[in-house]
Amino acid sequence: MHSDLRVLETHYSKKQLTALEADFAHCRGDIEKIATSEQTTRSKIDRGETELAEERRALDKIDIEVADIRAEAQRLQSEIAAHRSRIEFNRQRRDELSDLIERACGDIATAESKRKQHAAQIRETDALIEKTQRFLQSKQDELANVTELLDKLRAKREARQVDRETARASLSKYEARIDKLEDELAGITARRELTEEQIRQISVEIKEAAKARERIAAEISAARNATESEQKKLEQLLAHSQAAEKNLRQQQQLLEAAENELAALERTLAEKRSTLEILRQLNAEGEGLAQGSQAVLKGLDDPERFREAIIGSLVAQMDVDPKFIPAIEAALGRNLHAVILKDARSAEEILGRLTKKKLGQAALFVPKLGASAHESVRKSLPKGGLAWAIDKIVAPRAVEPVIRQLLSGVLIFAKLDQALACKKDEPTLAMATLDGEFVSVEGIVFGGSSTVKSDSLLERKMRVAGLEKEEAESANQREIFIQKRDQAKANVEIASRQLDEARAEYQSTHLSQSTSANKISLLQAEEKEAERKIDSLQSEKETLEQQIQAAGERVAELESELDGARAELAEQEAAQSAAETDEKGARTEEEKTLEALNDLRLAIATARQRHESLEAQRQPMAARETELVDLIVARRADIASYESKLAAQAQESRDAEAAIEEQTALAADAEAAANKTWSQRSARLGAVQERETELRALRNSLSELQEKRGHQQVRESQLQMQIENLAENISRRYQVDLRAFSPDEAEFGKTLRAQLKRAEKDVASTAEADLAQNELQKLIVDLTRQLDNMGPVNLDAVQEYDELEERYKFLETQNTDLTNSRRELLDVISRINSTTQKLFAETFAQVRANFREMFAELFGGGRADLSLLDENDPLNCGIEISAKPPGKQLQSISLLSGGERAMTAVALLFAIYMVRPSPFCVLDEIDAPLDESNINRFVRMLDRFIAQSQFVIITHNKRTISKADVLYGVTMEERGVSKLVGMKLTAPPAGEQTPPQREPVSSQRQFALAENGHGEKKQSAGSR
Repeated sequence: MHSDLRVLETHYSKKQLTALEADFAHCRGDIEKIATSEQTTRSKIDRGETELAEERRALDKIDIEVADIRAEAQRLQSEIAAHRSRIEFNRQRRDELSDLIERACGDIATAESKRKQHAAQIRETDALIEKTQRFLQSKQDELANVTELLDKLRAKREARQVDRETARASLSKYEARIDKLEDELAGITARRELTEEQIRQISVEIKEAAKARERIAAEISAARNATESEQKKLEQLLAHSQAAEKNLRQQQQLLEAAENELAALERTLAEKRSTLEILRQLNAEGEGLAQGSQAVLKGLDDPERFREAIIGSLVAQMDVDPKFIPAIEAALGRNLHAVILKDARSAEEILGRLTKKKLGQAALFVPKLGASAHESVRKSLPKGGLAWAIDKIVAPRAVEPVIRQLLSGVLIFAKLDQALACKKDEPTLAMATLDGEFVSVEGIVFGGSSTVKSDSLLERKMRVAGLEKEEAESANQREIFIQKRDQAKANVEIASRQLDEARAEYQSTHLSQSTSANKISLLQAEEKEAERKIDSLQSEKETLEQQIQAAGERVAELESELDGARAELAEQEAAQSAAETDEKGARTEEEKTLEALNDLRLAIATARQRHESLEAQRQPMAARETELVDLIVARRADIASYESKLAAQAQESRDAEAAIEEQTALAADAEAAANKTWSQRSARLGAVQERETELRALRNSLSELQEKRGHQQVRESQLQMQIENLAENISRRYQVDLRAFSPDEAEFGKTLRAQLKRAEKDVASTAEADLAQNELQKLIVDLTRQLDNMGPVNLDAVQEYDELEERYKFLETQNTDLTNSRRELLDVISRINSTTQKLFAETFAQVRANFREMFAELFGGGRADLSLLDENDPLNCGIEISAKPPGKQLQSISLLSGGERAMTAVALLFAIYMVRPSPFCVLDEIDAPLDESNINRFVRMLDRFIAQSQFVIITHNKRTISKADVLYGVTMEERGVSKLVGMKLTAPPAGEQTPPQREPVSSQRQFALAENGHGEKKQSAGSR
């Protein structure tokens, strides 16, 4: 086949090479012709572009001349417009200046009139000012005389007032002394009466305290008797609780053993089920049958159609005694792979599909197609035979004819020698042995074994049956173990409940006993307090009696002093009355003189105000007169300036009109020259456009030639590549130089006819030979594909088989190790889960109880609870927090306010701390949403845990800060530079002296500033 392919492909490639080289030469000639035309066109374009450049330079020169002329004309028009604008501006300015001159003349006349009026008013004001000055001088002289008289009267009145004040001071002194004595006498009398009342009350309290002391002594005796009885009961309950705990541990050990047994059984049951499922799946897929038989059982490409025509595989329809499985398999041989059909109509179609799809070979059993077996063949069992093969098979009634037809006349022997001996006497029978040897009717002996243990179809079926039976037994045993485990759980729960009840009773009795002991201590303290109170009351009563005796002596002394003070007071009252009469006369005379003085001062002030008013009126009049004179001078200067400007503007307008006439004539000449030059430019522009049109046509022609040359060059490269690839391919495959190759038409024709004949085509005539020539390429492709499909010979197959077998054994060992490791790992995980669940349940119960207690304490009532979202999976499920603050309904924590959520979180935190405290705890503004009352509860809660944990709290609340031992803050004394500042809040060291100006307070903390833990004093500290 390889030589035929070489002949066909080399001859075919030679023809292709000849055709490609001819195309290549023709293509190269076309490229040379196009290149010549392209060079001619490019020369024409170069000449045309040179001529066009000269025409454009001449056109540009004309454009520059036109632009210069038009620019000059535009300049002249601009100057003309500027002159006209200046003439119009001068006209408007002339009108404005005329109005300004007329207005200035009016201002001068008005200012002259006002200046004369102001001069008359200034003369009248000067006369009034002189008259006012004379009146003011006379009133000032009179005021000096009256002021001197008033000073003398005031000195006299002050002397009389000093006498009166002296008398009044003496009188006040005696009155104060009398009041003091009377107050002291009344106070002593009141205190004496109050002391007598206190003595009576103290006597009553002493009697009541004595009675209370007797009552407390009786209660102490009764409490001691109750404590002794509760102690005995507590010892009994402790023994009962220890017995219940021992019973609980025993029941838990039994439960753990039952769970371990159940887990081991479940693992074994899972393994058996997994193996059984794999075996069932193999049986369902027909594993072990021929490839075609497996495809038939799966329904080929139309399962719904073909499965209706199939009864099933022969193996699946029969059950064999396990002892005789090797003999039955040897007797059936390839028939063991047979698939039983319902009728013969579908057999042909199934085999056709298998062949067409190349799905493998299949054995199909068609009922009523083979010769029927007769029972007469085996009337009696020959000597040495164990049984007839057909008797060891159990199959459905519909399949029995198939079994009889395949195994009719087959005997089973224990050993091969027995079978061979019987074969001589019964040549028409077939024999099979228990070891799997088989002697056919024709006398052919089949036997032997291989190193690879094959999976027997019947053995696998028997194994499935055995596993199903074992699975059922294990399932029953599992139910027994589950009942045993449930019973153990119930016993554990009963024992746990009994232990809880015993512990609860023990705790209750222990609490009662502790309460009784505390009560005894309290009663003893009350008894001591009653005795101390009685002693204190006796001492206080004696002190009060002494105070009453001293008060009586003091009352007698005060009454004597009071009589003397009252006599002296009467004398001082007479002296004061005389001093007051003299002072009143002096005050009346002084008041009259003061009234006259005030009248003079008022007249002087009025005159002075009149004088100042006149002076103030005269000053603006003089200033206004000066302003009017200055205004007249300024307006006359403005008129002179306006008249000079009018003359200059008139001359400027006349010069501008003359310039307009001259520039208008120059602009007309420039416009005529521009029109003439523009006509020359139009003629030149037409010639340039015609030249550009010719060049554009030449460039388009050149582009088309370049495009054609490009296409031909691409085709040339493609042909060159095809030629090289074709020659290289033949050289590589057959080591033949295709260019030097000489075709042998006779050999080529002979080989072609042979291949077409093999492909069942007749090539007798010339026309048919031409047709074969057209299909030559397809024939070469088919031959190449066939050779490639054969592939190279694998000389290392034996070595690869040994390596794969060794790898299989290694992987099987690894699989066994992994299976064992997985089983051990599952055991460890089971134990870890059991221990974790137990520890979690105990910790959760403790945290739950602590949380309820902490919540009620922080909220002053209410209740809260922790619950698992899935009690069957406590390690992976979430925890729900429900809370009921006082006065609210039970609800989720997400529905509470911010402060309530914060307090609930604090309660949960400290509930966990009660179970397992940590050495440090960081709280970041946890008290931010709390009000004052909740802050106090939070601080009290902190005090309970500071003995076992150190708290680092970030806070802004003053109450929380006041509880701190050390404060840290950040201050920024310089902008952009922060500094850490610390403050230690510690009690003063023992023996340290407090400042004398401060009263010592035992609960007050001493503050000391420190930075970064050192004792260096700071003047200010920042805190967060």
